[in-house]
Amino acid sequence: MHSRLERTLKMNRTRFKRRTGIYPETFAKMEAVLTRRECAKKKSGRPAALSPGEQLLLTLEFWREYRTFAHLGDDWSVHETTVQRTVERVETALIQSGEFRLPGNKSLKQEENVFQIIAVDAAETPCERPIKTQRRWYSGKKKRHTLKTQVVISVTTCMIMSVATAFGSMHDLTLFRHSGVRVHPETALIGDAGYQGIWRHHGHSITPHKETKSIPLTPEQRQQNRELASTRLRVEHVIRRLKIFRVLKDIYRHRRRRFSLRVNLIAAVCNRSIAGVA
Repeated sequence: MHSRLERTLKMNRTRFKRRTGIYPETFAKMEAVLTRRECAKKKSGRPAALSPGEQLLLTLEFWREYRTFAHLGDDWSVHETTVQRTVERVETALIQSGEFRLPGNKSLKQEENVFQIIAVDAAETPCERPIKTQRRWYSGKKKRHTLKTQVVISVTTCMIMSVATAFGSMHDLTLFRHSGVRVHPETALIGDAGYQGIWRHHGHSITPHKETKSIPLTPEQRQQNRELASTRLRVEHVIRRLKIFRVLKDIYRHRRRRFSLRVNLIAAVCNRSIAGVA
């Protein structure tokens, strides 16, 4: 076993979470998925340079720290192309296992979610300037090229129900329409000022009151805005948990078509951390 993995596994629960972004129980579940994948291989070939546990820790370091493949390869004594193949292979195995998936849009219409409050918000991840269609990825809000991520959570449990990604220039409300989110008619849906007009798609929705020069807000409306902001703050905390993994916070340097897979996988892993269980 690689000494790097040995040292990590000996850490207590708190230090392990700070080191990898997940709890040891979640790590064991993910390692079991990778081990089953290795055992299910039918074709023999050259043995892997790293064990399933080492491959998983390498992938978590990539998510958590977002260092280059070359730097990770130096630390693990493997070539940078081996690091890239390992990370992509681990991500694919985890998402295909079905154990690390979000509830999805269909769960939002189920009867057990009738009395819950659903919150929606969008976050942006800066990306490198694309060679083509630069304007499509340019966000006027962030004044740079970005990737946009929509997060839908249950305010009661703070669990992530679904995520959707798009290019940075897409408006939050437009992304909501294109994401296919359909909430139960009796479920309350709350959003920030970027979702003004969402009531056309969901009647039981709540957004902040907006003030104009000619029509100032009343004291009651200001109080309602404060209460809404206090409730909606939970989705901001969930986004902060996602951005603990710096692959979703720093300038995204890799292929944008794999960004959505990583967002979904990290969100599913974060759900286990939010629940505090494996």
